[in-house]
Amino acid sequence: MYHDPVESPPLSVIVCTYNRASYLPACLGSLRAAGVPGLEIVVVDDGSTDDTKAVVEKLNGPDVRYVYQTNKGLSTARNTGIAAARGRYVAYLDSDDLWLAGVAPKLIDFLDRHPEVGVAFTEAKVGNDAEGFTPWTEWAGRDEFKQLPHAIVDGFRVFDRTAFHRQLIRRNLVFTGAVFQRREVLAEAGGFNPKLNAAGDWELYLRIAARHVFAFCPDPLAIYIQHPAQMTTGWDKMALEFCDTRRAHLASGVPLGADEVSLLKQTLRGELFYYAYLAYDRRDYREANRRFAQLLRECGMDKKALAYWGLTCLPRPMTQGVRSLRALFVRDDGVRVGPQPWAPAARAGRNADQ
Repeated sequence: MYHDPVESPPLSVIVCTYNRASYLPACLGSLRAAGVPGLEIVVVDDGSTDDTKAVVEKLNGPDVRYVYQTNKGLSTARNTGIAAARGRYVAYLDSDDLWLAGVAPKLIDFLDRHPEVGVAFTEAKVGNDAEGFTPWTEWAGRDEFKQLPHAIVDGFRVFDRTAFHRQLIRRNLVFTGAVFQRREVLAEAGGFNPKLNAAGDWELYLRIAARHVFAFCPDPLAIYIQHPAQMTTGWDKMALEFCDTRRAHLASGVPLGADEVSLLKQTLRGELFYYAYLAYDRRDYREANRRFAQLLRECGMDKKALAYWGLTCLPRPMTQGVRSLRALFVRDDGVRVGPQPWAPAARAGRNADQ
């Protein structure tokens, strides 16, 4: 899957796209303006039915390679791009996002001079023109970034590997559009898990972080454009992938200490509860019952999950009646939301029973 040509470009950027031809000119233009001599752009068309191929042909040049595959999902598309890429570092950018000029060369230079660092990533801007933009670190977890032990090396935060891995188990802190990976590190990790798409990047970072050091540059490289058509708008799908990500990491075979295993199981239990509560919150009691039962089977005794399972075993009118007595059955501290910034902002239990 991976190759190491004698003369490699310094950086390959994998741009995966599906029916977003109109975004490609701005995306590829921002990559070409990033300031990386010899940059390679690999556009992976994941089975588009619009004029994506024609648009890429118009934008074509020696720096662009176009690869088409039948629709197989984002993680498989990224693996296809990795297999076609020739750069000594690999980066990713979704076709509806952008890069800012002047930062990418800093990451290449830093990684060239610090072989002890396996992955470097940067700040990013999140939002859109109508609503404005927020720094990624505030959106994804400003406090988590501040609290992580690190050393300042050439203006980068080089994180303690163990502490970063444990924090990553709790929550993904890395924006994929602003990450550079060493080809050999990526080859060792084995690429993206094709069974995961929405959280496939997070699961890959977990495997890498179990063995390698991550570093962070505070200068923003990428702009993450939010719009209604994005994959991350399906809460059920995201929550289930967050569960599957932790299951996959437990089964990955990477070296995990007892504390990491305990943390993974603890956060999996919380994620499974949130996943079940999503169904309960929308009054799909049959599905909620199934999900709470799955939690109890997989994670063992959990008093709160057992209570909700029992509640959803009742005939629907009785369940509805019990819900009206919220103060007796739902604590006011609510239900923990998922670890990602795109999880619902309000805690799930706050107003659900009204």
